[in-house]
Amino acid sequence: MKKTLKWCYICCLILLFISTWSIFINLDKFYLKDSSRHELQKRETFLLVLITSSVQHSGKRKAIRNSWLKLNSPLSKHIFVVGRKGSQDDEAILLSESSEFGDLLILPSTKDDYNTLSEKVLRAFVHISSTWTFKFLLKCDDDSFVRTPDIVHELSTRFAKTKNLYWGFFNGNARVKRNGRWRETKWILCDRYLPYALGGGYVLSHSMVNFIARNHHDLNIYQTEDVSVGTWLAPVNVTRIHDPRFDTEYLPRGCSNTYLITHKRTEADMLFFYNNIVNTGKLCDTEFKLRASYLYDWNVEPSKCCSRTNASIP
Repeated sequence: MKKTLKWCYICCLILLFISTWSIFINLDKFYLKDSSRHELQKRETFLLVLITSSVQHSGKRKAIRNSWLKLNSPLSKHIFVVGRKGSQDDEAILLSESSEFGDLLILPSTKDDYNTLSEKVLRAFVHISSTWTFKFLLKCDDDSFVRTPDIVHELSTRFAKTKNLYWGFFNGNARVKRNGRWRETKWILCDRYLPYALGGGYVLSHSMVNFIARNHHDLNIYQTEDVSVGTWLAPVNVTRIHDPRFDTEYLPRGCSNTYLITHKRTEADMLFFYNNIVNTGKLCDTEFKLRASYLYDWNVEPSKCCSRTNASIP
């Protein structure tokens, strides 16, 4: 009798362990579905806007919702992607925001900091490629102001028949970071990064997102997300379009009414640009230039690609 009770007790413990482990290994998948349940009910769109954010950036998300997302095209939808690992203190606030707006993609096994941005974007690509139907994806940061109707117009007219589109502001002569926050430890390809579109905002065809998602297990993850994407797509038959209307460098180049995206903007800037567009139809009340832009020369080696000599470029 005692032996029977002992074995029953052991069996119960084993079943409890198996059940708990099953829940644990499926936590990431379950949490993603729950956190994006509103989006999963309407997961078909022409342009999907993926906005990288973080747990602490609720103010930036609020500013975006109150500014350029109000100007959204009916052919576009958006998701904010955040990591949650190591941020349990903010979990209740994050879940409340997700419940209210239904636009958060929460990655519970991804730590939310600069060092995991490449991983965050890769995981997001894997998730959305299996849960969304879209023709194009725009990836941007939560300090970028985006004119989605203008981008949708360009995609539906100028790029309607373009295969494997990779559209943004490209750099091909950037030296590999060996020190500081962006220090690379895995890069062994050459002494410069491969050409990549800057991460403040770029557009990819669905086929390119799918390619990355399908091969995610075999991809090296580099320190910066935009460098990683450019490297992942380096051997692929991609149509790269460099466009100075993507003001996506580490500092704004000024203000031009031609900009489709402008990066490194504050919450106040978001509302300022939004009010300008609503009241005047223009992004800027006064256009000005802080730094010159450039046209990418695809006919020379990448180290000579990007000369800032044309003063007429915004």
